[in-house]
Amino acid sequence: MKLGAKMFFCITIFFSVSFLFGGYLLISYFYDITMEREIEMAVEQYQYHKFVVQANLIMRGEEWFHRTQAEEYDLDDAFAGMNGMTALLAMDGTELFSDFSEETQFDGLLQNIIQNHVSYRFVTAGSRRYLLTAGSVMHGDAGVYLVTGMDVTGVLEQQEQMTDKFGIVYGVIMGVGSVLIFALSFTLTKPVKKLSEAAKEIADGNYGKRVVSHGADEVGQLSRDFNRMAAAVEEKVQELSDSARQKEDFVANFAHELKTPLTSIIGYADRIYQKEQTQEERKRAAWYIWNEGMRLEALSHKLMDMTVLSHKEYVLQETDAAALLMELAADAEYMFDGRGLSVACSAERADIAVEYDLFKTLLLNLADNALKAGATQIQITGRRRGVEYGIWIKDNGSGIPAQEIKRITEAFYMVDKSRSRKQHGAGIGLALSEKIAQIHGSTLEFESDGASWTEVSLRLKCKGAENDEQE
Repeated sequence: MKLGAKMFFCITIFFSVSFLFGGYLLISYFYDITMEREIEMAVEQYQYHKFVVQANLIMRGEEWFHRTQAEEYDLDDAFAGMNGMTALLAMDGTELFSDFSEETQFDGLLQNIIQNHVSYRFVTAGSRRYLLTAGSVMHGDAGVYLVTGMDVTGVLEQQEQMTDKFGIVYGVIMGVGSVLIFALSFTLTKPVKKLSEAAKEIADGNYGKRVVSHGADEVGQLSRDFNRMAAAVEEKVQELSDSARQKEDFVANFAHELKTPLTSIIGYADRIYQKEQTQEERKRAAWYIWNEGMRLEALSHKLMDMTVLSHKEYVLQETDAAALLMELAADAEYMFDGRGLSVACSAERADIAVEYDLFKTLLLNLADNALKAGATQIQITGRRRGVEYGIWIKDNGSGIPAQEIKRITEAFYMVDKSRSRKQHGAGIGLALSEKIAQIHGSTLEFESDGASWTEVSLRLKCKGAENDEQE
């Protein structure tokens, strides 16, 4: 059963039972109050009749009672002015006087009579309902039973009328209430239905599906949480897709990077083996074999470095950022001096935690990448910004197109493949640099105009950053 149907039936049943129970209590309470009032009136009437009977006994004595039993006295005159119905019975149950209908029976009532106590009961005679009140009237050794009656049929009819009217009111209220409850359940479950439909669409692959959230109640909050969850799922799916694509590209590019030098090596080796060649031709073929072998060696070293970086834990040591950057800048300028690259450095002092060899590899990879892009100058800048130390490395190379920046840290990805291969590049240097930055708790950020400059930046935490954050 659907949630809306459950809500409708549960609320309808609850209000139906509650309304019926409340009506039953109300009508019962009214009936009990009315009957208590009728009983009080009946007892008062009985006391008045008892007084009349006792007065006759006192004035006329037991002779009046015995002659009444002998039917020498007519009791109609004595009870003519009394209200309600009256019956007078001898102690043996013989009826002396009665203005009740003939089918009225007093046996059960007389059996429960206790002296000086009044008992009552309800009896039905024909289509009427009576409240009988009975007790004993004693004078000396003589006594009679006195029974008085009140017609309470009107009370019962009034109760039936109330019950009928309550039934009408109950039917109207439940009819209108059912419509309102149905509308309420539909309104409350409509957002849930939309959430269910959206979840189905997301399950079918439409990860961009979202629901409109209204209000600040729990359902609105659920809608907003659902949208956040859907956005997170979409992001993770995109990350998985990108990761799968990167792995496919990695395998394809790796195979391609191996195929080209291997083809050259096999071809030139076969030429040396199969054909007679001059000394110059053999030297040229050997040079090509050496050159492609160097490419394979560089590729294997970089792949090994990536594997080691992914599985090895490094200990970072605190060092002065300014001294470190100046030293690494000098080493880079010395190593690339023969290739026409100059390196300048401007750095503020701050304590940062680094692994020296890895950080040097990162800087050399960035410098080598700039050199392959035609750069002649590199500017290294280090500045403290609050709790972080920022490092910016800017070159005057050919730049990186905006659409390529997102992918340049992927393994084997090269912006200019022909130029990179001529310089023994394999597209792994920036991937290695990104992993080194991650080991240091940072990431590389690239900016470029796509034509004349490129800037790479990363941010590291300074010593004492925790205290600065707390302050």
